[in-house]
Amino acid sequence: MSSRDFNGQYGPAGGRGADGHAGGAWSAARQEIGHRVSYARGGASGPGRSASGYADPGGWGDDGYWREPDGGHGDTGLAGVPTPKGSPTQVITPGQVGAPGRGRHGGGPGGRAPGGGPGGPGGGPGGPRGPRGYDRGPGRGSRRAGRNAVPRVKVKGSWWRHWSLKKVAGVLAATMGSFFLLLAGVVYYTYTRTPVPTEELAANQYQQSVVYASDGKTVIGKFGGYNRHLVPLNQIPQIMQDAVLAAEDRSFWTEGGVSPTGVVRAAYADIFGGGNSLQGGSTITQQFVRQYYTGIGTQQTMSRKIKEIFVSMKIAKEKSKQWILQQYLNTIYLGDGAYGVDAAAQTYFGIPVQQVGVAQAAVIAAIIQSPTFFPQPQYRTNLEVRWHYVLSGLVKMGDLTAAQAATMKFPKFSDTPAQTVGSAPWDPYILNQVKNELLDVYHVPESKIDNGGLKIVTTISNSMSAALYHAVNYNKMLMRQDGGALPWYALIGAELQNPQTGAIVAEYPGQGQNMSPKQCAKYDCDNNTAAYSREQVGSSFKPWVLMQAVKEGMNVKTSILNGFSPLWIPLDSQPAMLAARSQATAQQGWFRETNDNHVSLGPLTVANAEAQSSNTAFTDLIHRVGTQNVVNLAAQMGVDTASSGLQTDIGHVGMALGQDSLTVNEQDTMLSAIANGGMYHQAHVVKEISGFPSGGMTAAKFSSAQALTPAQDSQVQYAMSFDTVNNGTGTAAAMSDGRPIIAKTGTTDNFHSAFFIGAIPQYSLTVGIFTQEQGDKVLVPGHGYKPNTETLNGLGGNTVGGGFGGYWPARIWHTFAEEEFARLPVQQFLSPIFTGAAWNQVGFLPKPQQKHHKKQQHQQQPPPPPPPPHHRHHHPGSVPTPPGGKPSLPVTGAAATAPGALGVNVTGTAAAGGVLVLLPGTLLWTRLSRRRGRRNRPVRTQAGSP
Repeated sequence: MSSRDFNGQYGPAGGRGADGHAGGAWSAARQEIGHRVSYARGGASGPGRSASGYADPGGWGDDGYWREPDGGHGDTGLAGVPTPKGSPTQVITPGQVGAPGRGRHGGGPGGRAPGGGPGGPGGGPGGPRGPRGYDRGPGRGSRRAGRNAVPRVKVKGSWWRHWSLKKVAGVLAATMGSFFLLLAGVVYYTYTRTPVPTEELAANQYQQSVVYASDGKTVIGKFGGYNRHLVPLNQIPQIMQDAVLAAEDRSFWTEGGVSPTGVVRAAYADIFGGGNSLQGGSTITQQFVRQYYTGIGTQQTMSRKIKEIFVSMKIAKEKSKQWILQQYLNTIYLGDGAYGVDAAAQTYFGIPVQQVGVAQAAVIAAIIQSPTFFPQPQYRTNLEVRWHYVLSGLVKMGDLTAAQAATMKFPKFSDTPAQTVGSAPWDPYILNQVKNELLDVYHVPESKIDNGGLKIVTTISNSMSAALYHAVNYNKMLMRQDGGALPWYALIGAELQNPQTGAIVAEYPGQGQNMSPKQCAKYDCDNNTAAYSREQVGSSFKPWVLMQAVKEGMNVKTSILNGFSPLWIPLDSQPAMLAARSQATAQQGWFRETNDNHVSLGPLTVANAEAQSSNTAFTDLIHRVGTQNVVNLAAQMGVDTASSGLQTDIGHVGMALGQDSLTVNEQDTMLSAIANGGMYHQAHVVKEISGFPSGGMTAAKFSSAQALTPAQDSQVQYAMSFDTVNNGTGTAAAMSDGRPIIAKTGTTDNFHSAFFIGAIPQYSLTVGIFTQEQGDKVLVPGHGYKPNTETLNGLGGNTVGGGFGGYWPARIWHTFAEEEFARLPVQQFLSPIFTGAAWNQVGFLPKPQQKHHKKQQHQQQPPPPPPPPHHRHHHPGSVPTPPGGKPSLPVTGAAATAPGALGVNVTGTAAAGGVLVLLPGTLLWTRLSRRRGRRNRPVRTQAGSP
């Protein structure tokens, strides 16, 4: 077939232009239907497909037409395209427009199309290149045109098979962006959902309760294990604040609650710095949050750290920097049990934080990094390195010049670290008394006492306490010099009280507790000999009997007491019975009593009986007033009648001699009431308390009672005012200025106790010396009971009177009085108002009738109770020589009595001889006797009377 067969309307016959036009038309047709290629390649069987759905193999058909593998005509691009319905089928023969020409590599199978010009359509100059078929198409069409005309079909998954750097970068960027977006969402959600704790750690408010002396400044001691003192920020020196910031968070004032650079720096230092990080990763706010709020904790977990960060950020927004810093400085742990900068200053330097200098402040700040180890001596070098770092930080922050830092020397730690008890020997005893008073009187829970941060100001005067210790120690020295040192088993207790308030001003409660445990056990150093030690008080108990007698209506001026010795005292159930001077006239069960040295003092005025401390007079007096009434009075004035033994001693007239065990405090409180016009005030050591949640201050709380009326009490004062003058038993205590003193001495059998109680209107002071063992026998391990050899006899080398209450106890009282009382203005006691009836305890009744009456009553009396297992008490018949004075003599008559006192010393048969010339009863008895004698005289008769 020649080329002429392809001549048509588009070009001259026989030229390439015909093929070109034909090719152009074909190309246009392919472009028009090119978008249907994918459809033409559908999957189901149809025209040109086998029943299996796969395309039939292509080639020239028997009809002379080229067929593609999918059943279409060659290169038409119409494979499988259905003919529109109702349209005639167009048959394209070779050589016609759209007929396949031969491609460059053969339009048909391996050759050129018949009649095709070289290259197919577009072969002529300027003509477009024909389209390229699937196999480069028929003719020499343009490759670019072929690509544009037939877009490449995408195969699923082909994008991932071909990677490039751009693809990798894009994927990473998209992944990181998505991650950060997700992280930001999580952070925001967690931040909004993290609440600021509303409850702080309870331990943050735990702080020791501090006990002060009466000046409110001198620390006596502290309660509790948390050594923390909360101090307002304005009371913390600026250098202390700056030193902490230099050590822990130099950007505190400008940053938020968290410092990202700090976290990075800390991580870098931990990895490359060998553990010596310059600054912690946590800000001060974070540290504060960790140790202040509940629910944060210190666990090393990511969740806890995130919570800490979020709470810190919120706290930084809600609270001021000043508030955060104040709480931090008061709660941070600084080693050695100290919490907060004030406790640290007192622990390491013995001063409050207000007094720290630059070097000391830098040490405290340096300790924050390692509070467990830095305070220990073996880590002092490490602490100094950190100290220099803090100084350097102060220089960089502008708080210190380089020259100043260069001249700094590492400060010396205090030799005496902060303790919970002061250094004064009386401090531990007072601290214990304060706690007991808080529990028993104020009913403060022990947890509040230990960790409530209370401030307790006591009534204790440090200066007077020191003077009292000096008085005791001075006289102990005199005892040694005199050849009779205080034995190891002897204890001393003393108390000074303000009668107007009941406040305990000073005490000698023991030697102190700054001794070895072995020595403490030997000297019984833990025993508070002033407040809690119970000992027999001897005749210093007699004022109790005197008070009750005056309360029951006895006139101190006109009454006569029975001072004969020996004397048989009736039971106190027989108050109207008079004592007997012989066993023959006494009834069964009556109590036999003698004066010391068996001296019979005869009828005595009340004042003289008090001054001479007559045992017989007061045992007879208590039988009249009743032991139960005396016990009731003691209970009204604060005596523990059960612990003292008074309650079980009811009915025994020996109670008047002090055979029961009272404390120095109880005796001093009684004396204060007498010195205060009969008004009793409960003894106390707490002056005021502050620090309760309710705020304000709680003043001293104590009970009061009018034990005696002022008129009654004036008589008791009068009777007790002669003990330190003339022939009284307590003249060793008399003051050089001659001021009035009410007093009483007391001594027990075998000299186991010696007391002196004395008061001026401003103060009462009681001094006691006693042995550790008070019984007649003591239990010796492995040997059973042995006689008690502990005694005060021979104290100071005086084997006659060294163990009497009027000797060394009175001397101790005198030493203190001359040092403290002498500087006070002289005041007078109440002027005595003598009211009541004249009690005559001697009595002179007709013998026959009285004896018969006594017999009848004796038969009706129940058997007496057995005597208590106590010592009887006595006093010397002669008063010991006062310091620098002469021996005093016993009262021997009215002329020898103290001013205003009435007393007669009658012994043996002299009582029947009329020596009671000053007693109205004696005069009456003499007159009646004379009349009786005249009546009995016989009548004479005259001699020679009928």
